[in-house]
Amino acid sequence: MVYNAMSNPSPAHTIASWSCRIIHVPTHSRLDTSYGVAEAVRPHVMVTLTTGDGVTGYGEASPLPMFTGETAESIQLQLQQLLLPALEKCHSLDIDDNLARLDERLPGNHAAKAAVDIALHDLAGKLLGQPVYRLLGGLRRHAGFPVTRAIGIGAIQDVIDQALKWTAMGFKTLKIKVGLKPQEDIARVRALRDAVPADVSIRIDANQGYDVPDAIRVLSALADIVQYCEQPIAAWNLRGLRQIRAATGVRILVDESVHTPRDLLAVIEAQAADLVAIKLIKCGGLRGGRLIGDLAGLAGMHCVVVSPFETHVGAAAGVHLALSLPESPFAHELSIFNVEARNQQTVAQIPTARDVVLPPLVPGLGAQLEEATSPA
Repeated sequence: MVYNAMSNPSPAHTIASWSCRIIHVPTHSRLDTSYGVAEAVRPHVMVTLTTGDGVTGYGEASPLPMFTGETAESIQLQLQQLLLPALEKCHSLDIDDNLARLDERLPGNHAAKAAVDIALHDLAGKLLGQPVYRLLGGLRRHAGFPVTRAIGIGAIQDVIDQALKWTAMGFKTLKIKVGLKPQEDIARVRALRDAVPADVSIRIDANQGYDVPDAIRVLSALADIVQYCEQPIAAWNLRGLRQIRAATGVRILVDESVHTPRDLLAVIEAQAADLVAIKLIKCGGLRGGRLIGDLAGLAGMHCVVVSPFETHVGAAAGVHLALSLPESPFAHELSIFNVEARNQQTVAQIPTARDVVLPPLVPGLGAQLEEATSPA
């Protein structure tokens, strides 16, 4: 769907037109998890916002229904009917006011709002001639940051083969999905540790798959191996997370438990975690992600920015957020640029070096729909 108000003249920097559509892209990383078998092709909701003088910002929402309750179709519906019409003729640089308009129209729906937030930041960066990280407090990671590759639940040899592929490409951190069968998880992670070089770090993610006793059993067995464990038990069980931390000494990263700054406050008060994952679809975009990052920093917690199977557009927004956050010993999960510079529908100008993502210098996100780069 496309809206165009160009017949009604407006100042150059106001939002004159918008579009919203669903594209389908083969995933560059299929991950079977405790939620089930991964999709080979995933839907992505792409948004454009264009000013009166023809500058376009790009945004994306890649749905994870198990996280936010939103599907590609529901995201597109809310964007077209309620959220994007709220921005017609608004000044594109009034980002906070524009985002407040979305909240006035509709509560929740964070993935849908993230697409708009990202497009607004891309547009503002282009209008100001600056990379998006300059709009988020500026560049903190001048040398860039390392990223990790994730491996889904599978047979031991398949997991080892994937791991050796990624380590041969230079990746120094691997994330392994667990959470279905505790004893098999222990065996698989230990076999992986024996197979990869000693300087490769391993983290695990159970996606809420364990109960407290199983989580304690698995993490006790792997305490000498894993960098941390992500979301071992149900998101609501903050008391259980604190119990697991105390019983095993293994760092805990919360993902499903934290969608908003208020959620993180509850985690901090419960002493339930050591780190927090920031996914822009959970927190409504870059503004919410930066708020969570700042709050985590005040509590002495590190953040890991995670791309949930996004195309280059959504993942580029995560890159800019990660570049604006303080130094951290933990790799972010934004590796699409290291393994796939472009696909048939999106393209990026995000520089990389082996397992490191470097700061882009181009205005805006440095990523867009492929059709925008094609000759007319």
